Amino acid sequence: MTTLSKTINLLLLVLLAMVNPLSAQPGHPRIDNLLFFIQKNPDANTVIYELNLNQDGTICTQAPVKVSWIKYAEDGKREELSNIERKHIYGLQSKDLGNDEYEIHLMAYTKLSLYLKRSQTDNKYKIYIKDEDIHYLLKRAFIKLDRCSFWYPKVQYIDLVAVDTANGREILQRINISSQAEF
Repeated sequence: MTTLSKTINLLLLVLLAMVNPLSAQPGHPRIDNLLFFIQKNPDANTVIYELNLNQDGTICTQAPVKVSWIKYAEDGKREELSNIERKHIYGLQSKDLGNDEYEIHLMAYTKLSLYLKRSQTDNKYKIYIKDEDIHYLLKRAFIKLDRCSFWYPKVQYIDLVAVDTANGREILQRINISSQAEF
């Protein structure tokens, strides 16, 4: 292999690492009504956010999103969040805005508003991030934890992977919050 081809291969690897955020588990969960999911270091377990439907198929207006674990380290077992996880890290708050739209805030970073609403393309509920009147479809997130303490890890950053609904391009937004959030 020539020096030029080694350099090109190295450059491609660096570009690929920049485009694809960290991932704890390859692929993504295949679940009905999945809105988005969060992975974190140092393990492969995944927090999933699903549309919460009543028995008649309508959205549960009191809690439109349900959150749980997929424990890949335990053969993909589903598990509820602990109280600490729900109240301080992976849980969420929701507010009914009317017209089948909800404002959602993740407990890990309450400054970011997410919006649960029906898609104009398929009329299914999806989670969006608004930025200057542009809607981005949230697909997944990755939380990088600094394990300085077993009981109180600090969040270093959150990577959000979303799709620009205008052109279909996938984008990555990193929110550095290590100085802002402690658990």
